[in-house]
Amino acid sequence: MKITQEEVVDNQTTLHIELEDDDLVPYLDRGYRRIANQVSVPGFRKGKAPRTIVEGLIGRESILNEILDAMVSETVVKAVDELGLDSMGMPRVDDLDFDPVQFTAVVPLSPHIDLGDYHSIRIEYQEPEVSDEDVTQRIDAIRESMGEWSVVDRPAQFGDLTSIDMSSDVDGQTPWSAEDDTFYVAEDGRYPVPGFSQHLVSADLGEPVEFTLQIPEDHNDVSLAGKEASFSVTVKEVRERALPELTDEWAQSLPDGFDGIEALTNAVREALAANTAMEFENGYRNDAIEALVDGSDLLIAPVVVQTETERIQDEQNVALERSNIQRSDYLAAIGKTEEEAEQEAREEAEQRVRRNIVITKLAEREGIEATDSEIDERFNQMYGGQRMRRQQRRALRQELAIGIRIEKTVDLLVSIAKGERDTQTQSEDTTQEDSTDASPTNEKEEGPGHDDSQA
Repeated sequence: MKITQEEVVDNQTTLHIELEDDDLVPYLDRGYRRIANQVSVPGFRKGKAPRTIVEGLIGRESILNEILDAMVSETVVKAVDELGLDSMGMPRVDDLDFDPVQFTAVVPLSPHIDLGDYHSIRIEYQEPEVSDEDVTQRIDAIRESMGEWSVVDRPAQFGDLTSIDMSSDVDGQTPWSAEDDTFYVAEDGRYPVPGFSQHLVSADLGEPVEFTLQIPEDHNDVSLAGKEASFSVTVKEVRERALPELTDEWAQSLPDGFDGIEALTNAVREALAANTAMEFENGYRNDAIEALVDGSDLLIAPVVVQTETERIQDEQNVALERSNIQRSDYLAAIGKTEEEAEQEAREEAEQRVRRNIVITKLAEREGIEATDSEIDERFNQMYGGQRMRRQQRRALRQELAIGIRIEKTVDLLVSIAKGERDTQTQSEDTTQEDSTDASPTNEKEEGPGHDDSQA
């Protein structure tokens, strides 16, 4: 194997790797074993033709394609080990060629990290309170969800449900039209254009109203953005929602069957308090992590951020495919170009990478690990009673170990931010610059009491 290394730039280096014939033999053998039963060779039963004959029939490249991912990844690992590089994650492979077999690998090096004086992080912690107004709004929302719509003989008001006929004109085109369409009159409504609902309020039933509105510059249809739209709308029917009265009988009729209004109010207050506390706690933990990131000095290889950006975009595309939505339609709906969406993904990727690195480094600095008993407890909670292979069990335990380590590290960070941690425990090398791997495996061996049942 021939390896040529370029100089390190931005904490990453590029390797040019060429495989010689001897290097390819084991991969040709593995590829042949995969493809042998799929190839018919005159004079031989399937799977019995020698590799050299199969290679001559279908070509060496076809055989190597069967094992390409493994060949490239294993070769890169060998090259990194041979050069003694302190790498972070899998390199990015480009420029693959088969004659001879060669490619380039952009290898991200472990980031340089200075966590700074993280023991000085302080964030005010004041648990939020649930007000009487919050409780009232929640109960009103319950009432609205159970309200009944009835036709009224009056002009529309905000909060009404209407039946309308509508036509529009934008430069001779008709982007919006409807007949007997149900339309909710919302004070802050933005469909079809902000301000549309305001022109329906007080409109006489059965009488057309005509008006012109400016389409916002950020409208999701760029062909309409910034133009004027003329509308002609007739409100044909108005329905208002009658809310149930606040009585003990109504509270008793709810699915949970409260004893009365007082019991309902107490239950709503408790639920709001629990949800508010959870949201506040999650927000506080995120703020503590961001404070750690902001106080740290990091040098991260660009290829790491690019790889994470592509992973985020792949996640988005998979979600869109599952929902049977074309990406172009999705971008049009949110009013963004492909370039803007990619930039957002890149910003999110950089945030993910930076957070992951500093949390991993903090765990290392403070000696935080997931214990076997913690992994056992979490494993039994999530997968107890399920039969699985040893390899699957080990992989799940490794994932849990990483998750538990992160939780414990953020717990420590939160205690520092609250001022609960004794600063005398601070390591003397807090500001020492160091390096770490952003993807620790934290591998644990199987604990006692685990069976190795086959599926």
